[in-house]
Amino acid sequence: MDTILSVGKLLLLALLGSAQLKSERGYATRFGGREDMLAGGVMACTGRPMAPGERVCAHRTLPCGTVLLLQSLRTRKVAVCVVADRGPFGATLPNGELVLKLRASEEGRWRGLVDLSPAVAAALELSGREQVSVIWERRPPRRRLQRAAPHPGDALAAAERSASGVVALR
Repeated sequence: MDTILSVGKLLLLALLGSAQLKSERGYATRFGGREDMLAGGVMACTGRPMAPGERVCAHRTLPCGTVLLLQSLRTRKVAVCVVADRGPFGATLPNGELVLKLRASEEGRWRGLVDLSPAVAAALELSGREQVSVIWERRPPRRRLQRAAPHPGDALAAAERSASGVVALR
């Protein structure tokens, strides 16, 4: 139900031309299928393996649980999925060698923007590594709460606690 509401919100924001939407274009690949040697492992965001037919994806940086609206640039088909894992981490070196790249600072160029579960890849009729457009709602960054400086009375109150843990009042 949450996914349906998120998709409705994305579509409404798109129709209104909201600045809260962010989009990217890049390559998508399929993961979690029989040909994937890492299939069956737990997903980074959920801590459990992917269920058959589950519409999830892997993205390197978007927050876990972000709902994505994807469109294949070849077929023009549209699908929805939720970020449930991290990746893709494949990269190409300048000499053409394929490597695993875990950080942006490492050598090589990322090969993909998003990895799609078999269900999402099928909905887009993805046939290998293809270009997609990805749209999601941009959320403001979470502010870290700063711990307030201790109040001078806090130490006094702590010192006046009785053995039962109740603060003694004067």
